[in-house]
Amino acid sequence: DVGLYWGSLGNSMLTLFMVIVGGENWNTPLTALGKVHWGLVLAFLLYIALMYLAVLNVVTGIFCQNAMESANEDRDIAIA
Repeated sequence: DVGLYWGSLGNSMLTLFMVIVGGENWNTPLTALGKVHWGLVLAFLLYIALMYLAVLNVVTGIFCQNAMESANEDRDIAIA
């Protein structure tokens, strides 16, 4: 299992990408890391948490930006 998910740089990058986009259940690569060292498990969980927070932050930012632009357009229409 460790070699399948973490055997090379390419496999590791693919595993990290697939875990974030939902192509791979992250429990399986996590279990493989746990066989190597518990610190890697913590690093992997931190990666997942940071990536999800980053994605949520971007989505929230886009939503807020669109809402502010819509409010400005409504104000311009109301004034005219």
